[in-house]
Amino acid sequence: MTNSVLIDRLGNWNPQLLRELRGRLKPQTVIAAVSFSVICQILLLLIISPNTGSLLESRWLPVWKIITLMLPYVTFTFGSYSIVSDIGHEQKRGTLNFIRLSPSPAWQILLGKMLGVPVLLYIALGLVVPLHCFAGLRSGISPPLIASVYLMLVPGCAICYSTVTICALRGETQGLKNQQMPTALAAFGGAAIAGFYISPLYTSWNINITWRPLLASSEILGHQKPVVLWFFLPINTIGVVSHTFTLAVLGTTTFVLWRIMLRSFDKPRSSAIGKRQSYAILACVEVLALGFLLPPSLADADYAILGAIFLYVLTVILLFLLMLAICPQRQALLDWTRYDSPSWQNLILSDRSPMLLAVVIHLIIANVVLVPWLFWIGIGTQKLVETALLILCTTNTILIYATLVQQVGATKIRNPMACAHCRLSLWSILAPLMLIVLELMPDRIPASAALWTLFGYGFWQFDQPTAIPFVGLGILAQWLFLAFLLWRFQKTMGKLKAGT
Repeated sequence: MTNSVLIDRLGNWNPQLLRELRGRLKPQTVIAAVSFSVICQILLLLIISPNTGSLLESRWLPVWKIITLMLPYVTFTFGSYSIVSDIGHEQKRGTLNFIRLSPSPAWQILLGKMLGVPVLLYIALGLVVPLHCFAGLRSGISPPLIASVYLMLVPGCAICYSTVTICALRGETQGLKNQQMPTALAAFGGAAIAGFYISPLYTSWNINITWRPLLASSEILGHQKPVVLWFFLPINTIGVVSHTFTLAVLGTTTFVLWRIMLRSFDKPRSSAIGKRQSYAILACVEVLALGFLLPPSLADADYAILGAIFLYVLTVILLFLLMLAICPQRQALLDWTRYDSPSWQNLILSDRSPMLLAVVIHLIIANVVLVPWLFWIGIGTQKLVETALLILCTTNTILIYATLVQQVGATKIRNPMACAHCRLSLWSILAPLMLIVLELMPDRIPASAALWTLFGYGFWQFDQPTAIPFVGLGILAQWLFLAFLLWRFQKTMGKLKAGT
């Protein structure tokens, strides 16, 4: 009777979660998960203490360290694999579209997926918790640090699972029916993202920032970590401050990813994010990164230059990702030409309008942060001409990329995003490789700087004064090529408006 009441309550709260639990909590699967967890714990104890039948008190610390460091990798990797694989199979069977038509809200369905699909993993990891806590207490680890490990794991899972779910929802697996390999590859791709990118970043952040105040008395997870400043304020010297800052960053990131995920679930054919959200994301990431890159002293020139390089690379990568995320496809552009008025407000804010003006606004936001930073650390004042050429080259390159991508998006082809990636790869990777093969390098042939600049690599000529005039020539070539791309895109939009 009690189980029936609990099942009814769970079904009323989240029907999708109940569906996932019923499909996975079979006696044989639960026994397999429990057995696997117990065997792994026994093997860990045997490996740590190979010459004794029981662990010595001094050997409990390695057990705690191994479990602590492995928790995010195991949780993120296997959980991501199961979620992406489940979504891929739902798409192939056509049940994902059926789920979209259910009266349950999207957040409830996706939350049910995240809680229910990896439930066997949660059971296996839950059995590790007693050993982990016991090993930590026996080795002298403070209870707040042990609690913090699990506290940080919850938003970490939310970020990781949201990221791979977005990748799965934005993928094209729904068109690959009766093919098992693409789903398996997509699942391995999600696991790779979690294991090679998210997990190391999560672990490094927590060790260096979140847990540092709790590790100050000993070298539990490595050597003593340096003090980290954010806008000259130390954020990893007091436990309350480090945890508050981390939870604020993780909470904001989770909120943004959830909004993107809900949009991808409700509107699979729309752009990944809206233009308003993209402006806010760019501004927040730029400010967050700038806070860490401010040098403690202006005399530390090396730190300032490294910070400038990192901020420049981060800005370019972020602009590229946001450009792909806000690009409307052909059907959206058709709807915009038919039903929306071509006003400035629509061009800036409407998710169905072409993204070119929005990309210009993104560049303005980025330069508002980047340009004052270059002048503040002295690069802009010492090399004014080179800095101006660098900014122009980067701006032109992003606009060329944006126009290429939007032109592909407006074209009637089967997979526009794959085609856009191919074109960008040809322009930004293959063409420079050809220049290298032909040995057309600015240090040997200064005139080749024009070609390097045309393909977006004008920053290589900072220390070569003879190549600077050719960089300017390359920027002029960028403008001419951009004008040609804009003319082609205007013709494409004219055809869309005419209905041809």
